[in-house]
Amino acid sequence: MMDLRTLEPRLENWARAQCSSGYAPGRANSAEGMWRGGGYRELKARPDDVDLADAALVNAAWQRIMPFDRQVLQMHYVWRAPAAFICRRLKLKQGKEHAHIWDFALYHAQTAISEKLAKHDDVAKSIGNAYNPRRLLTPA
Repeated sequence: MMDLRTLEPRLENWARAQCSSGYAPGRANSAEGMWRGGGYRELKARPDDVDLADAALVNAAWQRIMPFDRQVLQMHYVWRAPAAFICRRLKLKQGKEHAHIWDFALYHAQTAISEKLAKHDDVAKSIGNAYNPRRLLTPA
């Protein structure tokens, strides 16, 4: 059974790991991606509170769930998009009378990744195929 009190911090950690690397001069980036209100983006320091090993496990589990659930989790945790935007983007019904649809979609996605994380041994084998290995592998 899913325990949201332990799953939520892991998903938040995963989202921080996805967003923590910032600009790296060695990688190719577009000029538009580097532009931010009058200057180039500064190099973001990696937050000390990101557990990269756990983020890699969550990311490997995230890769193994259904595409719809992946989109829900990515938009909710990484993009921090509001529910109305996510529903519009995923073509879910919106409005007060349809609020339960968003709640169910998020619950279903959380349950799916929780089940994959429960199978830790199976997920650990696929860490080598992580979504974004430069961000998620721990430094040597």
